[in-house]
Amino acid sequence: MGTHPVRASRRLVVTWLVDVARHGRRRGPRGLMWAPAAALVIGGLALACGPAGGDVTGGHGRGPAGAAPGERAAPDGHGTSGGHGATGAPEPGWRLESFRDLVVEVPASWGPAPAPGGDWCATVEGRPQAFPDKPYVDSRGPYRVEMAIGCFSRTEEEPDLHGGGVPRDYWSPHVWFTATPATGGGEEIPDGRVSSNGWTRLVRTVGAAKVLVLTDDAHLAEAERIIASAHQAEVDPHGCAASSPIQAGGFARPPAPFDVARLDTVDTIAVCHYDLNSPVGSPGLLASRELGGAAAAALLAAINAAPAGGGPDTPGTCAKHMSGNTGIVLRLTAGGSTHEAYVYFESCVGNGIDDGTTLRALTAGNCAPLWSGRVVQSGGSAAPFRVCHPDGMPAVNPTKPS
Repeated sequence: MGTHPVRASRRLVVTWLVDVARHGRRRGPRGLMWAPAAALVIGGLALACGPAGGDVTGGHGRGPAGAAPGERAAPDGHGTSGGHGATGAPEPGWRLESFRDLVVEVPASWGPAPAPGGDWCATVEGRPQAFPDKPYVDSRGPYRVEMAIGCFSRTEEEPDLHGGGVPRDYWSPHVWFTATPATGGGEEIPDGRVSSNGWTRLVRTVGAAKVLVLTDDAHLAEAERIIASAHQAEVDPHGCAASSPIQAGGFARPPAPFDVARLDTVDTIAVCHYDLNSPVGSPGLLASRELGGAAAAALLAAINAAPAGGGPDTPGTCAKHMSGNTGIVLRLTAGGSTHEAYVYFESCVGNGIDDGTTLRALTAGNCAPLWSGRVVQSGGSAAPFRVCHPDGMPAVNPTKPS
């Protein structure tokens, strides 16, 4: 199968990419080949060099509450369960992150950024990769990939607290999440504390997820607070349920149809990103964010301006049952009422924004604003990817806020 390089913003990787989880290899069970999107196009699939929405080296640049411009920081922990109760708003300088049915507090200054992986030694356009050099929250999703190269550095006598054999020179304190039990042949990391040479890894299982923190001694108190704050929640702070009917796959439609064209205004729009390979009824939430004010109004206008019929689609480049590995639920709240629309963006067919009444096409105006922070698109069919990322991919670790 031939490869055809496609220029992404500031990055070009002409190599074969394979789907590799942080602790093991995997292929999307719904049939698509996955790589970070936009560096290569292979058989009509967009394969990129870095996840969309990746943030700055060091993870800052998201404002005092860790939110992008126009984005609402998580206001509270409503909908929690598992004996924790409502958390209320986090203290100043902290924000909430969610994964599956886990919610955790993290320092606001620990912005989202992609962690180095097993391909840490790869060069990009002849230069070594840049990695976060300040504390951050890993923004790579579960279908992240690594280049099929071998990087060797650490001795087997030392515990690999980071994972992926990444040298200590590239370590920075950070938080990441994994599903439990481990999927795709990945390593199940036990709960508890392991320390070595001035570094500590803290691990705690809550519900269907693990939160892991790698820290140096200078940030140990923050790391301990992060781990202690983890709690189980049926609904996350942005109103995103831990499990959604969209997880049925097969381009499931919203169970409560409405007509988004009848919404003249919207107070907020929550972007809830789900793993479509998690069965309905089990936690599948990957990440969430919320737009308010002008950003929410602009997204609503762009959805309503999109033509009916869905797309962009390229039938014939994949099997029709391949609905992708992830999907998004948009929760549009206006005047105390909330409606949910489904967004599909990874397949060669079925793409669009579906309110249960009309399937509207993806456009740069209604898809590009969805991606920020830990809500990332790791790959998929080339046609919708290009629409959703009209400016190409940013560098994996850009030096300025995106």
